[in-house]
Amino acid sequence: MNILILGAGEVGFHIALRLAAEGHDVAVVDSDKERIQRVSDTMDVRTVLGNAAHPSVLESAGAENADLLIAATASDETNMLACQVAHSLFKVTMKMARIREPDFATNEKLFGRDELPIDLIISPEHEAAKAIVKRYQVASAMDAQGFADDKVQLLGMMIRPKSLLAGLALEEMGEVMGDKRVFVVAYEHNRKWKVPTRDTVLLAGDSVYLAVSSAQVDDVVEALEGCKQNKKVQRNVMLVGGGNVGFAVAQALEKMGVSIKMIEHNKARASWIADQLTSTVVLHGDALDRDLLEEEAISKMDDFLALTNDDETNILSSLIARKYKVPHVVTLVNRAIYSDLVREIGLDVIVSPRFTTAASILRHVRKGRILGMSPLGDGSLEVIEAEALETAAILDVPLRDLKLPKETVIGAIVRGEDVIIPDGDTVVQPNDHVVLVSRAESIRAIEALFEVRLEFF
Repeated sequence: MNILILGAGEVGFHIALRLAAEGHDVAVVDSDKERIQRVSDTMDVRTVLGNAAHPSVLESAGAENADLLIAATASDETNMLACQVAHSLFKVTMKMARIREPDFATNEKLFGRDELPIDLIISPEHEAAKAIVKRYQVASAMDAQGFADDKVQLLGMMIRPKSLLAGLALEEMGEVMGDKRVFVVAYEHNRKWKVPTRDTVLLAGDSVYLAVSSAQVDDVVEALEGCKQNKKVQRNVMLVGGGNVGFAVAQALEKMGVSIKMIEHNKARASWIADQLTSTVVLHGDALDRDLLEEEAISKMDDFLALTNDDETNILSSLIARKYKVPHVVTLVNRAIYSDLVREIGLDVIVSPRFTTAASILRHVRKGRILGMSPLGDGSLEVIEAEALETAAILDVPLRDLKLPKETVIGAIVRGEDVIIPDGDTVVQPNDHVVLVSRAESIRAIEALFEVRLEFF
């Protein structure tokens, strides 16, 4: 595909890197010379310096031949105008735009073929809020992603010293887990994410992604963590930050019957939020004020969500929550430079709007029978959900005999309502949904496994 990406910030850069690695013809536009230079130095793509909404700039970037335009600049207005120009002057078929302002994003009448011609709107705050709520629901996981209509979960977990996985060779997994079927699809050791093999040995301190049926998530987590999950009828949550992300999360948690105390430093914003929410206790104050935190019983909280727009405040307040032994702490981190550092200081559950936005956009760049793709771990691995139609090359071959691309595993197969955690004898059947993990450079080879031969038609 010919793909035009507007904006070379964290989101645009990450998307360009992923799509270029998959072999797409990518062009990147940005008005910042240093950002454009970074793209040129890092990947083999076309770059154009200029205003992303200007017709002449879009023309120079090859808009007339683009199959897809992704508008991911820092300005909502620029993104919307660029989509309009691309539609009116260059007839670009598919247009996606990152839009942060809720007044725009939630007004459906603004968008359509006869209005602003944007086919898909991606809201960083909305995507981050969804990810945070997902992590809240699986409190012991550092990440949780659903596939095949949420029938399959990929759980990201840190291996604790007393975990069943510590020191375990993967070939022994069946003996240890019994009737709880799980498949380790990826693991991190010494800061490198890898696809495991049967003789891989997991160590305490490693991180893993496990494929598991959604129906068995609680049982699997309880077994691995060595304790019962917190299933209180009502958990107590302290939420720091009443911005767009914090407000959206509070709205979602209120619907789940959660008891929430929110701390917001801006008095006017705190007052507005208090009027909008129904059961949340909204406090005007500083999240780093120890007296305030103790007064509001931080030590009795089940969850602490640090969701301000300031990374330093989020990190420091999360560390304070750890000091008070809050069981589950989620930290919002915007800047990429902090993502690796925070885990080293004991903050395992991190949400990055940059990463969740890029992942959401990439999920919608679908090809053939590839139904969805999403980055995993640090983004070096990819989760692929694909449908196997009749005559596809992946059918009728036991998985042990299937010639998969290097560093590729099949973690789960969904057949109707049934979730199959496979072994070497498993055979993919027509219409199965298959969840695989691989590296971006193998996407083309994986697509070939799901291609429909001519005799199908």
